Parts: sequence; C-alpha cells; structure tokens
Amino acid sequence: MKKTVLSLTLAASVLALGACSGGDNKTVATSKVGDITVADFNKTSKNLAGSHILSQMLTEKVLADKYKVSDKEIKEAYDATASQFGNDFAQALAESGLTEEGYKNALRVQLLSEKALKDKAFTEADVKKHYEQMKTELNGRHILVADEKTAKEVIAKIKGGAKFADVAKEYSTDTGSAKNGGELGWFSVGAMVDEFNDAAYALPVKTLSEPVKTSYGYHVIEVTDKRDVKGVGSFKDEETNIRTQMLSKLASTGEDQKVLKDIIAKMAKDADIKTSDKELEPAIKALTTTSEEQAKAQEEAVKKAQEKAEKESKDDKAEDTDKK
Repeated sequence: MKKTVLSLTLAASVLALGACSGGDNKTVATSKVGDITVADFNKTSKNLAGSHILSQMLTEKVLADKYKVSDKEIKEAYDATASQFGNDFAQALAESGLTEEGYKNALRVQLLSEKALKDKAFTEADVKKHYEQMKTELNGRHILVADEKTAKEVIAKIKGGAKFADVAKEYSTDTGSAKNGGELGWFSVGAMVDEFNDAAYALPVKTLSEPVKTSYGYHVIEVTDKRDVKGVGSFKDEETNIRTQMLSKLASTGEDQKVLKDIIAKMAKDADIKTSDKELEPAIKALTTTSEEQAKAQEEAVKKAQEKAEKESKDDKAEDTDKK
C-alpha cells in the first residue's frame, strides 16, 4: 500500500519546495552554527530542484488550461489513500517527506494527467478499430523466432509442404505453444501485443502472415478459424469500456508514462513556453521534447561520439606512423 503514497513523493516534494517569501535577508532558520536566510534557501532550492519545480508547475498549468480537477475529486483521491493507511497515514506522509497540502498538490497533477491520458492516448479511429475487432474471436497458431531471416525460412518450409505443427516444434522459441504445434487457441482483441493483434485480425483464414515483428521477436501467424462474438453492444454503448480496457493495457506494459510525456510535450509546445533564466532553459526543453525526438537526439549524440572516437583513433594511428 505504501507505493500509493511513495509513487507521488517526488512530485509532491517538488511542488512543496517553493520559494520562501519575504526579504532576501529575512532569516528562515537560526542555529549556533549559522543562520539560513531567504536568499540562501531560495538559491539552494533552485540549484537542487529548480528544474523539477519549474517542470511540475508548467505541467500543471498546461494541463489545467484544458482539463479541470475539482476539490471534490482531490478529496476523494486523498481520502481513498488515507483510508488504506488508517491511523498510520500521517506517519506515512511524514516518512515520505510530504505534507498534507503537498500530497494534495501532487494528486491534482496526477488527476489532471489521468484526464489528459484518457482524452488523448487513443483517437476515435483507434477505439473504433478495437470495437470492430471485438466483434470477432480468432483461433490461431504461430511460430516465434529471433530474426526475420529465420521467419522467412519458416514460411518457405511451410509453403514447401512441411506441416505447421512440425515446423513450430522445431523452430519456435515460444515453448508454451511450440509443444502444441504453435496452437494458441481462441483469443479476442487485446489478448496479444498490438502488432500481433492487428496482423492476426487482418489475415484471411488459413493464410500465413509475413514475418510480424514484436518485442518478443518475429512471428509467423496463421488464423485457423473465426467466430462472431455475441452480446456486443453499439459503439456508443461500448466506447467507455473500450477506452478503459485500452488504458489498462497501456498501463500494464508501462507505455502509459511515455504516451503521457508525449501528450504533455505537445501541449507545452503549443503553449509557447519561454524563460529569461538561462539556467532553467534545459527544463523547458526537456518538457517540450517528445520521446521520439529524445530518442532521435540520443541516436545523433551516439553517432557523433562514435565519429569522434573513430577520428581520434585515425589521428593517433597517423601520429604513430609519423613517429616511426
């Protein structure tokens, strides 16, 4: 249960660590070993967590411009956590370095984030595709291998007359299904990773797929049968449940935070955030950078580092040659 509180510790602490008010020379704390002034405190706070504080404050402003969280929602979330801890809640907050107000501030950002994720994580087209797929169940089998070359070899063997089950037992690294000839049984939309799911639903019955890449490797898929699912309501009736299921799956894979970062980055870019403080510019750049842009920048940095290392190596070799 403590994870409920601790997961928000950083955010709450960051929001709680605001600048002290009053004149710069006003004393915040006194001691026999020296006093701490407002100026001392504010400078140290900025150095220690200035970028985090700015990022959290801007995140809240960006999200709050589009989404609303009521005091009632915050209280309900707060009370739900408090009830888990009972009389130990105050101590749990203190041990996490939190105040009641700080934790409520963090809950506000979390609730705003949840609303943004629910609103923007999936387009209506994504939800409609899920809805159409949920009307049908598939019975299928697959062979999982490490690389595309092997997957194509598998396809060639089956098309050349080898039995799917025999090839699965020989090649598939999915030990659970391999011993059963690659059989997966009946499955519904969302049961498999997205790439597998979409490839399977697009396949005609008894047709081999091309190699399908997922985080597990490369799959060769065959759908052996399809059947209608009874009791599916209209899109309007099912939409809320579908979005909830899709968000749950996103959270279970850990992709929700990446998606949320991209949502906030795009909203922050639209907000045209600027700062006159050079030291805080990196925080704004990080906030407005999507995960794709971040990955591309990292690739470029690695490439430049490799090119620099190769150049230095060539220069060293040339220098050694000249000495000889």
